[in-house]
Amino acid sequence: MQNKEFFLNPGELIFSKKEIVIKTILGSCVAVSLHDKKNKYGGMCHFLLPESEQNVISTKYGNIAVLTLIKKFLKAGCSVESMEASIIGGAFIMFNEKEIFFIGDRNSEIARQILKNHKIKIKSINTGGEHGKRVIFNTYTNTLIVQPLELTSIDDLYNPGK
Repeated sequence: MQNKEFFLNPGELIFSKKEIVIKTILGSCVAVSLHDKKNKYGGMCHFLLPESEQNVISTKYGNIAVLTLIKKFLKAGCSVESMEASIIGGAFIMFNEKEIFFIGDRNSEIARQILKNHKIKIKSINTGGEHGKRVIFNTYTNTLIVQPLELTSIDDLYNPGK
């Protein structure tokens, strides 16, 4: 039987007690995958910006998305000691000669800081670079596949099927 597949859009997160495959495309955005080794639960968040404005609660911000994902694991009975995370994305994207996007580094750093503050082991970090990444994550096995995109444009990131 083939695993169910879900595409994770920017600003979304998925937590699953069942085996599923989560796919996403990243540029300067960052995804954090989280896996509980004991219960075999998994999840991922995909955020666009590091921190929300005051009184704005949205998972498109790293400080909200990563905390929300961690809380879902804890609510399901997982312990921090059995969790491990991966951080992916945060590319340096230049859209044209006039627009340079430095947000990727800040996105990566907020994810690292939150995981460190919660004492969650970081299994792998695949961040930075000048190209986006295609990500495939199996929530049960904790298998993470990261494929570089040859060219990263706005169209590549938001219309990955073209």
